[in-house]
Amino acid sequence: MNRLRNERFTRRHLVQSGLLCSTGILLGCRDSESDLSQPVEALNRRAIPLRVLYVGKAEDIPLLERGWSSISEQPIEIRLVPFSREAITSISDPLRDAFAASDVAIVPLATLASIQHSQAAVALGDSLVQKTSEELGPLYPAVRNGAATIGGTMICLPLGARQSCFVAADTMDRIESWEAYDQIVQAWGGDAAEPTAEGWLAGSYLVRCVGIRDWLFQSESLEPLLLDSAYVESLSLMVKTCNRYQNQGQTPEQVWHAISAGEYRGGIAIPPMNLETPAVLSIHALPGNSTDDRVLLDPFLPVVTLSASCRQTAIARQFMVWLGGGDGSESVRSQVSGMGMVRMPTAMSSQRGTLISSDGYAQFLSRHLANPVTLPSLQLIQGERYYAALDRQVGLAISGAMKPAEALEKVCSEWNRLTDEIGREDQVRAWKRANGLRG
Repeated sequence: MNRLRNERFTRRHLVQSGLLCSTGILLGCRDSESDLSQPVEALNRRAIPLRVLYVGKAEDIPLLERGWSSISEQPIEIRLVPFSREAITSISDPLRDAFAASDVAIVPLATLASIQHSQAAVALGDSLVQKTSEELGPLYPAVRNGAATIGGTMICLPLGARQSCFVAADTMDRIESWEAYDQIVQAWGGDAAEPTAEGWLAGSYLVRCVGIRDWLFQSESLEPLLLDSAYVESLSLMVKTCNRYQNQGQTPEQVWHAISAGEYRGGIAIPPMNLETPAVLSIHALPGNSTDDRVLLDPFLPVVTLSASCRQTAIARQFMVWLGGGDGSESVRSQVSGMGMVRMPTAMSSQRGTLISSDGYAQFLSRHLANPVTLPSLQLIQGERYYAALDRQVGLAISGAMKPAEALEKVCSEWNRLTDEIGREDQVRAWKRANGLRG
């Protein structure tokens, strides 16, 4: 029994050693110095479970529980706040209540502004950030700037950053514009697709807009800019292209499957979790000019935060670093929705077999996330409601129920109503922080 316990300790030592020498955290979490004075085995034998809040799907919970139990004897108790992008609803109230009874929380990026506004989570602190980078590798610049840091403060550890890309069954170069992509789809006779399922429509529209100089809102008033000609033209072109497709209503994974199976000649897609790219596929960044590239992260990518109500800081930090890429987390990160590569490879990660492989999508993602220039993906208080409003209207425009300009006018009206309901001054501050300001 003692031999087994020693073996378990050795297996966990890498992730524990860094976390147990970290300094305390501010704002409500108990100072970790009291925990650091105790032996590691005492930490792992605690009868009180680590309280984990998970926003997502119920089927992911057993994966998290099994993965953690394989490296730690510390019990965990996972509380689920159900959420699916196929039926996006407001989760601000249940999230706020659940944070008060949690130590750590795994949440979508779009909820961070709400969490920060309610002071439900705390800054991670320099020691945790430094240790995580040393042990797991530095975050890709786009992930660090677009997800981990808000208003100059590191508030979370990103857990995934999957990005859509252009995929073709035949060898092709990157397409220079969305107009050129439309022409290719026409030449293919509509034998292509992009994500147009519910919950994905707004994302498909927003990635077409990343080249527009003024991004979504006026910074001082938060007045929406979607009626500017560039936004209307982007939606008009999207509607035109989508109506060329032979099929609509698919997720990015379904589009990928169809291209891999030879059902489509190409399109916009993301590979399913834990699937290596067939060598025959041609993979590139989305249509556009490389000199104007800016990275737009998916608003529903998962991040892990430290709750202001945390009562076991050392173990909470251990869990966060493990989930962020620590030893033994590989199987979890390859199966739980949205998780995946976020960190640049290091010599230590090479020893764990996590260097960038020859997989074509992994190579694309590594190049893409190396770009430090990012755009905030509706990182507003209750940002999921803003996204849902855009998703509905884009769908109506594609179906022909509304003209593109009318649909965007409706979005602007709904966004203004949400802003007034939530508080315009608070939202202006949230938007400035999302853009890297401390406002």
